[in-house]
Amino acid sequence: MNPVSRRTRVLVVDDHEVVRAGLRYVFETLTALEVCAEASTAAAALAAVAEHRPDLVVLDLALGDANGRALIAPLRECAHPPRVLVMSMHDERIWGRLVISAGADGFVAKSADPETFLAAVHAVLGGSRWVDGRAVAREPSGEAATPTAADLSPRELEILAGIAEGLCAKDIAAHLGVMPATIDSHKRNIRTKLGIESMAELIVWAQSLRAPDATA
Repeated sequence: MNPVSRRTRVLVVDDHEVVRAGLRYVFETLTALEVCAEASTAAAALAAVAEHRPDLVVLDLALGDANGRALIAPLRECAHPPRVLVMSMHDERIWGRLVISAGADGFVAKSADPETFLAAVHAVLGGSRWVDGRAVAREPSGEAATPTAADLSPRELEILAGIAEGLCAKDIAAHLGVMPATIDSHKRNIRTKLGIESMAELIVWAQSLRAPDATA
């Protein structure tokens, strides 16, 4: 079969109708890609993938019935798994690594301009990953992420994200379903890996990652 005989199809998953409409407009006016379906929940997204077999899913992290990150694995387990590009307002330098570790092909900030967004789309569809605002090989090196954060585990990155949001150990523990003492242990490991001596310094460092978004 001619590989270009079928248009590349995109499923847009976001719980805000205006965002879905905006993405559809971008795809239909600036590309030859076809938005085959939209979904606002994880359940609807999985049903749409089964029905429409999209080539790409553009996925928001915050959905009405689930965390978008938890949807990545089920998408990967579909009979015809699509490429997955996560689009979120969360900090890219932390959450980009988290979604890649969960199996996504890329992460792009919702604040990105259309040109950057479409570059991410084409990179992912072309077999690359999109991390930290650029395309990287399928096995990304440490250069693809913030160098000091690249060695952190997915769980440590989740905790770092909580610290960046200003959450205390008790709140992070409640969110992750673990004991606060476990969070404290992870924090010590994070400080060791990052070469940061005190908890106060870690908080300042983590929250500095959010600084570029403060004026957005």
